[in-house]
Amino acid sequence: MPSFPAYTIVHTTCHRQWGGLERRIFNESRWMADQGHRIIIIAPGDSPLARKAAEQEWQVFPVDFTRTGAIKDMMTICNVFRKAVPDVLNTHGNMDSKIALAAAWRSSIPLVILSRHISAKVKPSWYNRLLYKRLCHYVFTTARYTTDHLIETMNLDSNRVKTFPSGIVPPQDLPSHERARKALAEELGLPQNARFIGYVGRISEDKGLECMARAFLQISSKFLNHHLVFVGNGDTELQHHLKGLFEYKSNRIFFTGFKENPWPYLRAFDCKVLASIEVEGISQSLLEAMYAGCPVIGSKVGGTMDIILHEKTGLLFEPENKDALSFMMSETLANRDSAKNRVEKAHNTVANLYSIDTVCSRIQDLYGTALKTV
Repeated sequence: MPSFPAYTIVHTTCHRQWGGLERRIFNESRWMADQGHRIIIIAPGDSPLARKAAEQEWQVFPVDFTRTGAIKDMMTICNVFRKAVPDVLNTHGNMDSKIALAAAWRSSIPLVILSRHISAKVKPSWYNRLLYKRLCHYVFTTARYTTDHLIETMNLDSNRVKTFPSGIVPPQDLPSHERARKALAEELGLPQNARFIGYVGRISEDKGLECMARAFLQISSKFLNHHLVFVGNGDTELQHHLKGLFEYKSNRIFFTGFKENPWPYLRAFDCKVLASIEVEGISQSLLEAMYAGCPVIGSKVGGTMDIILHEKTGLLFEPENKDALSFMMSETLANRDSAKNRVEKAHNTVANLYSIDTVCSRIQDLYGTALKTV
């Protein structure tokens, strides 16, 4: 028997891709469903989240969340709320928050949450104040940086802004580093002694991938067996540009495309880099790398600083400083004892604080406390 009443929980998103935000919704919903709660997903019908939610036999309502269809979308959502009578609504994107929060206000939903997944600054406009101060009961962020910014900029009550990073779902088993490394070498058509520095995530300029590529170029002649691997989909022009930086060293940079299961790649890397320039919450792929025993390097932006404690759980550098990043790459690859110490602390931190059980238990506790007062 569940220790909590069975709640009806609705998640909305306007996004059509399958990234950290969508994985967060799916993993959290699956955990809640396992506790006996009823899950409803409102998302574009052609989105991976809608498809995966339907496979879980959750209720899915397809809504496009377009500006031109905003009124129609809101009426659809009001109809869903009227029939489903949700206990909790959690919005996750820009357009769906504008529409679903208005619908929730009309429907008097007991607990309404607006999630802010990125660390980009929010302008204190009258409309944002309406969304963050009037139309929701709580704001969830993934990083303390975002929490502090919203409290200061929007003048929000600190008790209404909660930091809940995305909890990771540990795999049932992980391949050894050597087995994963050799498998990746075979996949890429490289010798069995090949080694890797990697990135897992969206291929886009804001992730600092050019800085990462240029930093690797600076050490590539020193570490001849190492290659740079990008796992993910995104900007194809950027991929061509990055390949062009390597000129006659084309066998040193690889793009694998999206991988449903990133764990073997994280196990194969000797180092995982997140070089974001400005915007970053707490990266799920970074947490997964830390759990997987992969040394990590990150830029000093947003939520990355919440989980990478410099020289303790990883290394930090100033955004776009390729010289600092190349030095840290070199240090990580050359000084394996120091890297091993950081890896052990990182793994323990993630296992204790950032597992799906830990994070979702905290969210469920908040549901229970908030709904008791309704």
